[in-house]
Amino acid sequence: MYWTAAKIAPIFVHKIKESTMSNNISYVAGENAASYEKARKYNLFSFANAPHKDYKPFFVDHADGIYVYDGAGKEYIDIASELVNVNIGFNNRHIIEAVQKQVERLAYIAPRHAFAEAGELSELLIEKIAPKNMKKVLFTLGGSEANEFAIRFVKAFTGRDKIFSKYESYHGSTYGASSLTGESERASLFPTIPGFIKYPAPHLYGYDIKFASEEEATKHFLSRLEYQIQQECPESVAAVFIESVTGSNGVYLYPKGYLKGVREICDKYGILMVCDEVMSGFLRTGEWFACQADGVEPDLITFAKGVNSAYAPLGGVLISEKIANYYEENAFTAGLTYNAHPLGVAAAIACIEEYFRLDVKGNVKKQEPLLKKKLAELKAKHPSVGDVRSVGLFGAIEFSYSKDHKDVIRKNAAGEPFLGNFITKLRNDYGILTMGGGSTIIVAPPLIINEAQLDEIFDRLDKAISEYADGLIK
Repeated sequence: MYWTAAKIAPIFVHKIKESTMSNNISYVAGENAASYEKARKYNLFSFANAPHKDYKPFFVDHADGIYVYDGAGKEYIDIASELVNVNIGFNNRHIIEAVQKQVERLAYIAPRHAFAEAGELSELLIEKIAPKNMKKVLFTLGGSEANEFAIRFVKAFTGRDKIFSKYESYHGSTYGASSLTGESERASLFPTIPGFIKYPAPHLYGYDIKFASEEEATKHFLSRLEYQIQQECPESVAAVFIESVTGSNGVYLYPKGYLKGVREICDKYGILMVCDEVMSGFLRTGEWFACQADGVEPDLITFAKGVNSAYAPLGGVLISEKIANYYEENAFTAGLTYNAHPLGVAAAIACIEEYFRLDVKGNVKKQEPLLKKKLAELKAKHPSVGDVRSVGLFGAIEFSYSKDHKDVIRKNAAGEPFLGNFITKLRNDYGILTMGGGSTIIVAPPLIINEAQLDEIFDRLDKAISEYADGLIK
């Protein structure tokens, strides 16, 4: 398989077949060979892209900074920060030591109890990071669970049943979060929960209407959303969920003013707005949360991933004052055994300290124009690159037969899935690990990356695209 079996956008997971390009590649040597066989024999892997008997997972021995090393010692650059979550990079000693210290003092306590680190992290998030209207935080195990609890919050607070989320969105793999997710092929795998309604994604590349300006596009998409809400009876709609930046479905950026417009529509009809910042949060876009760049204050923000750069599982829901006030008078009786896990909380405090100490926000702002420039150069040079998009250090390369309209590349010259084979080639021949879906790969390296490392990444991408993708364009 290729490296991103665990990180392909779920809409494509069951369609992308095992690449034959990796069959003769060994990712293990010495003692790791036995470990690899044990894993294949006894583990059932998440997000597998092939039946288990055919599944050949990539083997990772260790990682440091932006680099990952396989079981044979080969070095790879991880240009997707794993699942767009290892924002601070691998092997950060400050975070590791914080987790070690926490294990020795308090490795676990039930989430109904208070403990020092939870209070410290809550204060840090509310007072220094979150939008000003946020007053409380619920800590969860991860992003899917954060969205599950957000669903509970909006239904309890409003007493309404319907929830809007857009097509071409991803909100998680648990049942409620999967029902939020706007991927047609995922929805076809199993029945979703009634009351989850999808609205058109405001993604301009490939859209069948060409707009004179972003403002015109914004007006068009907002009018469609409002019309749909009106037809569903606004008094029955609890919330609109939206990724502040469309994540695993291709890093699509909304036209100017769109998020503000969604906020205004929600306010008009007494509907709550929930921003999913699981991927885009914690400086990935250059702001603590992407919605802050638009001056938008949602009613809830869901987060995970970058809160502690995946050094231990943790997610959460930031809760606005009006919803927090509701729970001053009403008990919140739900929870999970591992909500607010002390190890995840300790890792988050240390990670945020590192964000400040290393001026990660400043580095993202510094590297952002270079990433945009490098992506634009790829698009200008390569006929197979149909579109590129980025904000902060969150980018995507979409492969298409045309730059004028979305005619995406699905198959290679041998009739095999294009993307799976391309990601395999990037890994095996160019030492690049990434993730993607459909015809798009993600470029979202750890936020500690420097200019020389970006140069190296794009030098490898340039060569790989020339060799493998451009030849498909007639």
